[in-house]
This record gives sequence, structure tokens and C-alpha cells, in this order.
Amino acid sequence: MTDVNKSKEQLIDELAELRQRVDDLSQQEEKRKIIEDELQKSEEKYQSLVDSTDDSIYLIDKQFNYIYMNKKHMTRLGLKDSSYIGRSYREFHSPDEIQEFIIKVDRVFRTGESAQYEYRSCRDNRFFLQTFSPVIDKKGTIAATVVSKDITERKKAEELILQSKQDWESTFNTITDVITIHDKNYNIIRANKAAEKILKLPFLVGDNKCFKFYHGTDSPLKACPSCSCLVSGEPANFEIYEPHLNMYLEIRAIPRFDRDNNLVGLIHVVRDISERKLLEEKLHERSITDELTGLLNRRGFFSLAQKQLSSAARKGRELVVIYADMDDLKTINDTYGHEEGDIAIKEVALMLKDTFRESDVISRLGGDEFAVLVEVTDTNDEVYVKNRLEEKLDVINSPDHRRYSLKLSVGMVKCDPSNPCNIDELLSKSDKLMYAHKKSKC
Repeated sequence: MTDVNKSKEQLIDELAELRQRVDDLSQQEEKRKIIEDELQKSEEKYQSLVDSTDDSIYLIDKQFNYIYMNKKHMTRLGLKDSSYIGRSYREFHSPDEIQEFIIKVDRVFRTGESAQYEYRSCRDNRFFLQTFSPVIDKKGTIAATVVSKDITERKKAEELILQSKQDWESTFNTITDVITIHDKNYNIIRANKAAEKILKLPFLVGDNKCFKFYHGTDSPLKACPSCSCLVSGEPANFEIYEPHLNMYLEIRAIPRFDRDNNLVGLIHVVRDISERKLLEEKLHERSITDELTGLLNRRGFFSLAQKQLSSAARKGRELVVIYADMDDLKTINDTYGHEEGDIAIKEVALMLKDTFRESDVISRLGGDEFAVLVEVTDTNDEVYVKNRLEEKLDVINSPDHRRYSLKLSVGMVKCDPSNPCNIDELLSKSDKLMYAHKKSKC
């Protein structure tokens, strides 16, 4: 009974153990199913993500056969199901693409390293950025993952930006005005071709101070409006004569700001206005010059004489105004013709130029009337001037072959710096004295 009973106890224990094992297996099976479900969900999620991307994703083995591709890549190749598996990359691409692709995939298998490349597809003439990555197990690289991103729009944008940059560069360099871009430390950081030529700019590296090339100085000019622009941030427009360049320049200084509205420099737009200035000077000279004699005309005399009077008043210098009128010009015109009359007027003009200094203001006011503004230094100068005029006239009239003599009636008035007056008053007084002189000859 004892053995029999012991056998029963063993059977009970074995049965209990067996039940426990069954329970354990059941739990393990449930866990396995849960894990399988999770894996399946994860795989579905991953597959959904891979298929929803706009990038082509596929796996290639060592023989360059497809072992996987997502829906995007299937669509690109015109495939509808998984019949691609085991088919060669060569079936779907041009010879040029195949050769380049094999080199890239082979490099992944040899090095086990990832790499990126850009290429242009012969299939649809689109640009792609390809990323090649190894799939590695214990035996090494078993496949290559290729992610191909369509960058056609980006390339188009880059080409537009490049074209825009080239257009800007072309325009920048065809502008005949000098254009230089400066930083806040007075360095020229960019210049167009006109600037390079006129300023003789070297390759813009390092220290390229604008004042060195524009003014030939070692430091900024104190009164330079452009330098003020770098401080105030206000634009400046001005004209200057630049001795260093031997040019008249019209300059626009335009401040440069960054995105945060911080002043970072300026743009210089410079135009050579030398020809215009010369023309303006010629026009101005013509506007104040008597065409017949080359002396100042009435307008020129009043403008320059008034400046001389103001300067003399400040410096305490004495001036004399001489009013001279030709005698018998009407007789010369009536007897010998107006051309001879013009010759007589020019002879008087030359005589006045020979008598007075370049610093004196000599003019033909009109007709047969002349005016001179002379600086004097002592009380005898008025007499000296009058005697010198008479001597010059005697020299002109001395030849025996002359058909007529040149004669002048003259009035002279001194301007006292302690009691300044204007040029109109001085001319009026000297004019009266001139008429008195003329009348005394009758």
C-alpha cells in the first residue's frame, strides 16, 4: 500500500507540474501573440510612414536587385505590386544611370559607410538627392538602403537665384557710375568694374580703406559727408572736386542697415561730372565775358567787383574804381565802318589788360564804356594809374600811319575801407567824374 500510495502521490505531483507547464506555455503563447500583434502594428505603422513619404525608398542587394521599395518608388517605376522583388536595377534605368548607380552602391558594400549624391534622372529629367546607407548584420553589409529625395524645385529655385545673381552682377558691372560698398570701418568690401578702373582697386582683401582710394589720405577727411553718413545713418548727396583723382565728383552716400536696423556701412554711388563742370564753367565764363574783347561784361564785373569790395573791407585795403569812356567812337564808326570801330574797342581792351594786373577787375560794361577795380597801396597810386593810362595811349597813337587816335575820358573814385560802399555807388560817382573829364575837353 505504501508503494502504491507513493506512486499516486508522484502522479499527483507530476500532474500538477504538467498543469503548471501547460499554464506557462499558455501564457507564453499569449505573450507571443501580443508581441506578434505589436510587431505587426509596428510594421504596419512603419510601412504606412514609409509609403506616405514623398521620398523614394528602396533596398538593393549585392547583385543590384531590388529587395524592397515603397509606394513612391513603385509609382516612379510604373509598378503596381511586389513583382519587382528580385528584379535588377538595370531593368528600369538608362545605361548612364546604371553605371553611376553601381559605383555608388558598390562603395557602400565595400566601405560600410553612408554617402549622399545629387543626380539628374534621365527618366523624367528631375533632380534627386540620394542617400546611400548600409544594412548590416553579423556577416557585414547585406544590403544598401537608398533614399531618393526629389529636389527639382529646389534646384530650379537655386538656378533662379543664380541667374538673378548673375543678372545683378552683370548690371552692377555695366553701370558706368562708380559703385563701392563699404563696411562701418571704412573698408570697401565690394566694387563694380568702373570703381576698380577709376580707383585702381586691388583684389578686395583685408585693409581697403575708402579714404585711401578716394582721397589718397591715411585717415578719413573731417568734413567728408560720406563719413558723416556712417555716423548719422542719414543719406548724403554732394559734389566735390577730388584732387587725388583729378575729377569733379557727384556722390550719393546711402546708409546700409541689417535686418535689425543696425547701421552696418554705406553704398557709394559716384559719378564723374568733370565734363559737366567744365561745360558749366565755360557757360558761366561766357555769361560773364564780353564776346568782342574777352574782358568781363557788366554782369561779370558787378559779381566779381562786389566780392573784391567785401574782401577789401574785411582786410582794410583801399580800392579804386575807374570808369573810362572812349572818345569819338561814333566818328570812327561813321568814317571807317563798324568793323574798324570794333578794332578800336579791342585795342582799348588790350591796353587796359597791359596796364593793370591779373588780380584787378577789368571789364567792358558795354558799347564804348569800360570799368576797372584796382587795389592801391598809397596816396600816389591814383596819379600813377592815370599817368600810366596816358602813357599807354601815347604808345598806341604814336605810329604815323594811324588813321585816328584813341582817346579816353576817365573818372576815378577811391573806396575807403573805413567807410565801405557798394559797387553801384562807386560806379555812379566815377561815371560823373568821367563825364566831367569828357566835358572839359570840349
